[in-house]
Amino acid sequence: MSVVIEIASTQVQTRSGTSQKGKPYTINEQAAYMHIGQPYPVQIKINLENGQPPYQPGNYDLHPQSFSADRFGGISVRPLLVPRPAEQRQQPSVKAG
Repeated sequence: MSVVIEIASTQVQTRSGTSQKGKPYTINEQAAYMHIGQPYPVQIKINLENGQPPYQPGNYDLHPQSFSADRFGGISVRPLLVPRPAEQRQQPSVKAG
């Protein structure tokens, strides 16, 4: 099974403010759907770097650099998306069971 990330819109939601330490911050998020083999996809948010253009609508795979070890030795995931090859771009199919 592979994880497929579906982007449906280029709309980006931006939140900004000041941290408790007085440092300004901006968070840019793009809505996406994660297909993990269940009957329905799970809605998620993808964080975008400042100045990063939104992902275009379509299906994406997670780049291997999306995964790293955190400071406690656990797995950390920061989604970096790669367009799926043309033959795999169709909606992931889920068999009714």
